[in-house]
Amino acid sequence: MSNYRIYKATAVSSSVALGKGTDYPNVWGIMRGESNPSGSVQFAGGGGLNFGSIDNHQIIPCYPIGVTVSSGAIIVLE
Repeated sequence: MSNYRIYKATAVSSSVALGKGTDYPNVWGIMRGESNPSGSVQFAGGGGLNFGSIDNHQIIPCYPIGVTVSSGAIIVLE
């Protein structure tokens, strides 16, 4: 079992940029909540992940640069 230290968890229900110079400068991962979101996350260095590929409450440690939320909400971890 991994031990993650979450300073701040914010539900995001719209498409936003993440990282330095944004409202979410210290994002280190995402988590899918119970709202059954649809959309995707884009990673630094290229690539992405569809929210449908993530289980509810599964923490995905990554360096996200943006999220596109079509419906529901994704939880951004700082």
